[in-house]
Amino acid sequence: MKISIKLFIMTLGLSFIGQAQNVKEGIQNTRQIRESKKNLERDIKELEAFNIELRNMKKAVSKKDQVEVDRITSELIKAMEREVGQSEIKAKKARREISQSSAEVRSDRRENEDNREDSRRTRYDRRDDQRDAARDRANTRDDMRDRRDDIADFKRQIAIAEQQKKLLSTLKVYDYTIEDIERDAYKAKKQDIKTKYKSFIALLKEDIEMTKRELAEDSRERREDSRERRDDRNEDDEIEVTRRRRRG
Repeated sequence: MKISIKLFIMTLGLSFIGQAQNVKEGIQNTRQIRESKKNLERDIKELEAFNIELRNMKKAVSKKDQVEVDRITSELIKAMEREVGQSEIKAKKARREISQSSAEVRSDRRENEDNREDSRRTRYDRRDDQRDAARDRANTRDDMRDRRDDIADFKRQIAIAEQQKKLLSTLKVYDYTIEDIERDAYKAKKQDIKTKYKSFIALLKEDIEMTKRELAEDSRERREDSRERRDDRNEDDEIEVTRRRRRG
């Protein structure tokens, strides 16, 4: 009798831990989706503003307006510094998401082990246990895929931040003095500046696409977590669990 009670308490404890983890994951995903939507809206506006400033820079250079060129250059450098800072924050967030997805995988493995123990001591409905185990294995595969996605996102976010910093460090020290005579060296300098700003824009666009992918991933994870919570509730209502409660 004492052994049965201990097994019953252990089962309840593991069930509670699994359900608590799933609820925590749901809250995290909702927060991440809200944050990603906010970042996406901000990043799109900042990209549009950056493009406008570059067009204004081109006009100012054509008009030989050094004062305006200097003003726009200062604004662009500030914008780039802000973007680098935001990319570093996103990289830290991506690292946290790896920790969260790793915790989900560990929780899944505990549930899988619990299923094996439950299957060995079951007395009433082995078929239910088999279905539970199959669902939990599928959940584990989903969470392992999510973790791989999070690792890839983190690595790419780090790379974007590093490339942005490299471009920023170069463009900050450029001489933006306008020359009256279009010498070959001056033309080459203008082309190099233009190329580097275009490269920075390409990174901004990639960052936006990454945020869109992350939103899709988080939405998928939220659906998966909702399904896992539903599975947990269904498992609690199964014959085996119900009869253990009555015996307890």
